[in-house]
Amino acid sequence: MKQRLAATVALGLVAALAPGGVARADVIRDNEWHLRYLGVAEANRESRGAGVTVAVIDRGVERAHADLTGAVLDPAGVLDDAGPADPDGHGTALAGLIAGQGHGTDRADGMIGIAPAAKVLPVVINEITPDEIAVGIEEAVEQRARVIVVGYSVAGSEHLLKAVRAAQEADVIIVAADGDQPGRAFEPFPAGYDGVLAAIPLTREGDVRVPSSSGRRLGLGVPGFQIMTTNSGNGYRIDDGNASPGILGGAVALLRAKYPEADRDEIIRRLTLTAVDTGPAGVDPENGLGRLDLVPALTRRLPAPSPSPSASVPSSGVLPSATPVAAPADPRSRGPYGWLLGLPLLAVLAGLVAYAGLAERRIRSLTRGGRDAVGLSARDEVDSVGVQS
Repeated sequence: MKQRLAATVALGLVAALAPGGVARADVIRDNEWHLRYLGVAEANRESRGAGVTVAVIDRGVERAHADLTGAVLDPAGVLDDAGPADPDGHGTALAGLIAGQGHGTDRADGMIGIAPAAKVLPVVINEITPDEIAVGIEEAVEQRARVIVVGYSVAGSEHLLKAVRAAQEADVIIVAADGDQPGRAFEPFPAGYDGVLAAIPLTREGDVRVPSSSGRRLGLGVPGFQIMTTNSGNGYRIDDGNASPGILGGAVALLRAKYPEADRDEIIRRLTLTAVDTGPAGVDPENGLGRLDLVPALTRRLPAPSPSPSASVPSSGVLPSATPVAAPADPRSRGPYGWLLGLPLLAVLAGLVAYAGLAERRIRSLTRGGRDAVGLSARDEVDSVGVQS
């Protein structure tokens, strides 16, 4: 099922709009609560996403928006000059969250994105279907995007899975929507595929309001409700539940710019080891890996990857379970009562000794008494016992 965007900002916000539909900074910038939640100002001192291209697979992005001037590349994919650049504002909303640059003096007005120095590549598709999204992913890889953002959750298909696998082999990180409005069912792909970063929408309080359909093994919680962002028509909108892929995509762009030599697995490992564990301990279906902690993800010195396969991120991108597994017992160390394990062997040895003693006494008795009950001489009995031993 397609994810739906929230309605355009209206009433009080419209009253604050300047001529041309551009809003004052104290309305737009101050309402970007996710910037403070994630510590984006501090994160941007480490990285602004320069040199990274983020593909947005959607029905278009409005390049003429005041806050996106210079941030959006020429579109790729299905191009139709007859229609609007972005018919429903969905792609423009994601683009603003990724690389919005603001406008006006010192760009102090309007929308600022997570990675304002990154470039957005609109990959235009006609319909939001699994196979068209697959074609969009293939086009994004062809255009050498390093991050792909899919702001929809759809049913799976063989073509979509194949496109996701090819992108991963090309060292591209895919970020996808995982969740719709609370109480509404949704199809879980591509977020449910192994190795795709699922963007889990969080409230201002950090709560997950949408139950999981994809399993969220590789999901990260990011702000996703009441999010201010750009809209088509050079306007703005408040998004509920669908902004998360843009925010997480911008965060990944910051890491790819800060660590340009790091491959896909290393970037995911950095996000994983610095995430704030929420909900039950370890990875769980509702909270995934936990909440994105952006500044530590950019700055923390991580331990060297363990040679053990269970301690690293596999090439498939699927993280091992966070539940610790007990190591096999060392056969040389069996605890304070390990000696009890030897009792059966001792019993067998004792039985053999007793049997040998009885046999010896019987032989001596036969030697003294001549022939036994079956008519053998004592010497014959001895010889018989000797043959059978």
